[in-house]
Formats: sequence, C-alpha cells, structure tokens
Amino acid sequence: MGSHPALRFRAASTAVRALLLTLAFVLAAVVVTPVSPAVAATPVLATFVQTSAATVDVGAPVSFNFTTSVAVKRVEVGLHSVAGKHTLAWTAGAGGAAAAGASAGTVAGVASPSSWPNGAIEVSYVQVVTTAGASQVYYRGGGVYPPGTGAAPFGDPAAQDFKVRNPSLPYAAPVPTSFLPAKATFAPGQTAGVQVKLSQLAQAVRMVYRDASEVTPFELTWAGNPAPGPQTITATGAITAAQASGKYTLERVEISYFDGLAKDSYLRDGTMERTSPVPLGTAVRAGLATGDITVSNPAKVLQKLSPSVAPRVAGDLVPNTILTIQPGTWPVEPSFSEIQWYRNGTPIDYATKDTYQSNMYDDPANMIWVKMTARAAGYLPTSVSTLAFGPMPRRVWVSNLRITGDASVGGVLHLEHGAAGVDPEGGQASYTYVWKRNGTPIPGATSRDYRTTLADKGNIITAGVTARFDAGSAITEVVDLVGPLANKTRGKGFNADGTGDIFARDTGGNLWLYPSNGSGGWLPSQKIGQGWNGFNSLFSPGDFDGDGNVDVMARDGAGRLFLYQGNGQGGWLRSFQIGQGWGSVKDIVAPGDFNGDGTADLIARDASNTMVMYPGNGRGGFLTPYTLSGGWGDFNAFISPSSRSIFARDNSGNLRSYSGSGNGYFHENAWTPNVFGAYAGYGWEGFSRIGAPGDFDSDGVPEVYGIHPDGRLTMFYGLGHIALKRQATIGWGWNSFNSVF
Repeated sequence: MGSHPALRFRAASTAVRALLLTLAFVLAAVVVTPVSPAVAATPVLATFVQTSAATVDVGAPVSFNFTTSVAVKRVEVGLHSVAGKHTLAWTAGAGGAAAAGASAGTVAGVASPSSWPNGAIEVSYVQVVTTAGASQVYYRGGGVYPPGTGAAPFGDPAAQDFKVRNPSLPYAAPVPTSFLPAKATFAPGQTAGVQVKLSQLAQAVRMVYRDASEVTPFELTWAGNPAPGPQTITATGAITAAQASGKYTLERVEISYFDGLAKDSYLRDGTMERTSPVPLGTAVRAGLATGDITVSNPAKVLQKLSPSVAPRVAGDLVPNTILTIQPGTWPVEPSFSEIQWYRNGTPIDYATKDTYQSNMYDDPANMIWVKMTARAAGYLPTSVSTLAFGPMPRRVWVSNLRITGDASVGGVLHLEHGAAGVDPEGGQASYTYVWKRNGTPIPGATSRDYRTTLADKGNIITAGVTARFDAGSAITEVVDLVGPLANKTRGKGFNADGTGDIFARDTGGNLWLYPSNGSGGWLPSQKIGQGWNGFNSLFSPGDFDGDGNVDVMARDGAGRLFLYQGNGQGGWLRSFQIGQGWGSVKDIVAPGDFNGDGTADLIARDASNTMVMYPGNGRGGFLTPYTLSGGWGDFNAFISPSSRSIFARDNSGNLRSYSGSGNGYFHENAWTPNVFGAYAGYGWEGFSRIGAPGDFDSDGVPEVYGIHPDGRLTMFYGLGHIALKRQATIGWGWNSFNSVF
C-alpha cells in the first residue's frame, strides 16, 4: 500500500474536501456517460480483491488490489454508504508507480471518522483507464461498459463489499434549532455574527441574506471539525461601507456534513433542498426569520425605485390575444417578480407570468391590469400597477357566409351572411364590407353587393364582412367566389347599361333593339341592322368571344353559324363564321357558362332529340362537343333565363326548368326530362313565342316573357328563378316580328 497512496477523506482541510467532492461529481459524470474511446471487446481488469479488513475501523486503511491485461493509468473504485458516494483511486505516476502505467497496483484510502458512517459499504463500480485513454467500467450487478466487452473475470464487484465501524458518528442530519444574532444592529467596520445551534455535528454553515433591496446578497459563514453531537457555532461576516442600511433578510441556510458528502439547504419558505438521504431526526428546525439582522449605515441609505414612465399592458384589442408587460422607464433596469394579473380587480388564477393569454370566456367586456414588484440593487423594492387595459373584446361571430348572385361579367354578386352574434350579449352590430380582387381591395367596392367588371375575369374574387359591436369587439370573415367568373350573359344587355334588352327582327329583315329602362319598362327602340332575313335562327349567347360585350349569333339556311360581335354600345364590331353543319339542329339555346369554366356555351337539340353540349373556348370558338342526354322530343321551345339552366315548353303547354350541375351536365332530374323537370308553369301553349331577357327590372332576378298571337308581350317577373312575383303586359304589336330573342 505504501507505493500506491490513495486519496484521503479527512476533515482537516476544507479545501481538500471541496476538491474531493468536485472530483467525485466529475468522475460520476464520467461513469454515467463515458466519453473515452472504447477499448477492444475483451476485459482489461483481470483481478480485483478487497484486501483490507472485512470490518474497517475509522482511521484505518481501505484497500483493493488489482491486475490488468494491459497497462493502465488510472483505476477508480466507487463506494456507497448511507451518507452517499465515496471514491478511491489509484493513478499512475503517483507514490512510486510508473508514470507510463502499470498492470498491477492497489487502490487505497482511509475511512474518515467524520464522513464514513457506521454500517455497510457497497462497491458500486470499478473504472479502469488504459494508457491509450480507453475506458472500461465494471458495474455492481455484473454489467460492463462498453457493451459487448464480456463478463468481468473477477465477478461481480458486490463481492468486495465491506463494513465500517464508526459508532460515534451519528447517522442523522444536523438541524438548525435556533438563530441568535450577536447584537440588534451592526455597523460598517464591525463583524456581524449569528449564533446557530445544530442538532448534530457539521463541517460548514453558509447563511445567505438579501439587503433591503431584496436583490444584493450578503453572507455569514462558518467552517470547522467539531466532535460528534449537538453543537453551537457562530457564522460571521464583515460589515463594510458597501452594505446598505436596513434589514437583511435570511433567505437560505446551507449546512454541509459528512466532510461535504451531504448538504442540506433550509429555505425561508420552510422548504428544503437535500443531497443526502440521511434522516433529519426529531429536532425542530428554527424559522429563518429569527436569524435576520439589521445594518446601520447612514452613508448608504436605499431610495425608493420609481419609474419616470410607468409600466403598461401592451397587446391588441382582439379576442384570444397575448398581453405583455411593457416595463416603462426606470433609473436602472429592474427585475420584476410577484407578478399578478387582475380582471376587474380580482386576481386571475395562475396569471403570474410576464405575459397573459386572454380568453373569450372570462375576459370579454372586462378591464385587465397587472400588479408587480420592481427590484434593483441599490434601491428599495417598489410595487407598481399598470393602468387598466380594455375593455377586452367580446367574442363576435358571423356565420353562413357565401357569395350568391350572377357570377358573370357585369353581374351583381351578393354577400350573404347570418346576423352577427356577441358574447356577452349587448348592443347592435354594424357591418362594413370589402370586395377584393386577388387580395387587393377593389376601389369603391364597399357595399354588400358588387357588380363585376371585365377586370375581374380570370381573377380570384373575395368578399369580406366586418361585424362590430364596439371598438374592440369585432370580427372579419372572408369568403371566396366559388368557381371562375363567367363571361357576360345576354341578360346584361347589348348597350352597356347592365339591364336586359330584347332583340326583334321584322318582316323586312331589319334588326331592332328594345332596351329596357331597368325598371320594367322601355327606352326608345333602335334599329341596329338590316338584311337579317337570311337567317332562320337568331339568339344571343352573351359574351362569346371574351371581350366583355354581349354578342349575337345567327344561323343561315346553309347551316352556317355566324358570330356578330357587339361593341358594348348597341352596335357591332364585326361578324365572322364560327361553324357549319348546323342545319340539322332543331333548337339552339344559350345557357351561359354551363360547364363552369367561365366561358359562354351553347346547347343544341339535334334531329334525334338529343341534347348536345358545345363548350365555348372564350375566344369566339368551340371546344369539343359532347352528348348531354336524349329523349327531348316532347318539347317545342327552349329558353335560358339564367346561367346554367334552361326552360323547356312541352307539347301540353307546361313550362319546366332544367338546371345544370355546374360541371357541364344536367342534374339527375334532367336525364329523363319528361318526368323530372322542375315545374315552372302551365298554359304556355297560348304563346306564339317565349323568351328570357335577363333581369328586366333590376331586382336581381331574371324574367321570362311570352308573346300572344295578338301581339301582346307579357313579362313574368321573377319566373327565371321559378319564383313568380307578378306579371304585366308591357307591349303590343309584337306579332309583326318573325324573330324575338
């Protein structure tokens, strides 16, 4: 043993004890998470034997002999008693050992009377470090690190357990049973002292105070190595000119014992922090307040900490927001504690942080503020409260948003929504609206209705409503227009005033425009063309070429189909042929955008009474046609009062509605048209012609008209949506025309 001196655990030197404690923690970290390079998968430690007595008296040596298969530079033994962890180590180059390492040696130490309690000592682990820096750890229970190394040749380290005989060292923690300051008040130049009574021996006491600022620390300490048993010690510290006048509050007392292996910390609030399982015994601990001291130093009197700009609550007056504390302006930067948020003067449960998440159940219509204590070194603490913030917004909601109306160029869109609600209830909501194109507000579009323009074509249209009950209680909801905006329908009129017009061709081949006045009546008629008697079918598809103006189509006797481009002012741009072979088609109807792609389409009934879809390409031409359904032979007239629907009059005079699905086909009820068409009216066999001008009276609902054989034109208002409002004869002499559309 003489050639392999061990670390000794003695109470003679506080510095040595601190060094050993630090070393123990470091080595413990190494054992838990080894960082040394792994060795080859063969055990290095060949033998390991406890060579001291089976029961060691305090002050006597504790030793373990070892041999290794390769040269090692360190062997450490981890021991565990009821007091905690002990470590012994052998190191190459110490006590005559070869500095380069060795393959045999003795790990030795001394059982200190002040830190090795009476009872069993367990061997927890053995760690070896080779001269190459590789590490192996042999654990109690037989485990070996690194994994895969193989079993320890010497067996389980637990076989080397032993006992210590130390009956004079009590197995109980020292409890402070009283604190007694040496005097009522201390002054600079004096030594402050507080007498502490302990229930058992300890080696160190540290008393941590805060001065009147409650920030700046001050300490009294004691260290020694008394005999076992109850004791009275005095912790001291120098009072200097740096100590401010006022009360010094004892916040923490740290007591170290078992040569630093164990430490208990007693806190002012009555709680404890412990590093050892040593029992406290039955001694009654003293309250830390009895250890408070006072310092008198007229040269350093703390002043109240006051802000030049008071703290405030910051945040948005919106539901479910995060409120924060803006600290204000202070002579020095303070710390804030004892934070408490209030709602109308009542503390909010668990709201003690520097932020507060408002909620929509408790906070609406209430005022919120926060109270806290500001502290800074050199100043007295100050309790401050912010001004009230709020009232917090109430929860507001608006539901059932959707855009309805005519989703075509020139059409009027309408934002539908339910009535706004608010919680807690109270007050009436005001509404504001905004329409946007691709996320940018449309100038002037701030009402619930919006008339689209050609600029909206191909863009994303959204409508938003803001419902507001008071300054903070509001919500904005937004909804998108579903599907692309369709080209302008024929119901927008031929002369750019946005109202439905009627075209008529007289027997002389002249084409006339009868514009509506937007109120259900007429403006003066205009002759807009001549030579139109060469066509056997005339109709308006709406804007078929995508230029924003309503157009007209005509089929001649040779079956050619022509497009007459409107100029938007009641006149023409040019005409050109867009199809041929249309002579076998019985009827052509223009349903607007029937397939939902934003362009005007045509539907034709062919000679076999099959409905065929002719999708427009938006540039004056067609995409590939396809069949919709058959069995349409029982009908003698077709019109389209609104986009994506047609009306058909059967041979019995019944008027039926067939709506499109929006994807280029009829709804299911149109696959067997004679049975399932929605009923729109009866007695229509009495009209020589029927038609659909669009919205003739500007109420947002399309109309249907019928011309009697005697020339009377009767308008059925609202029938385009199968919701007849009224009917009226608004013209005579219409039997002189051979085409009205």
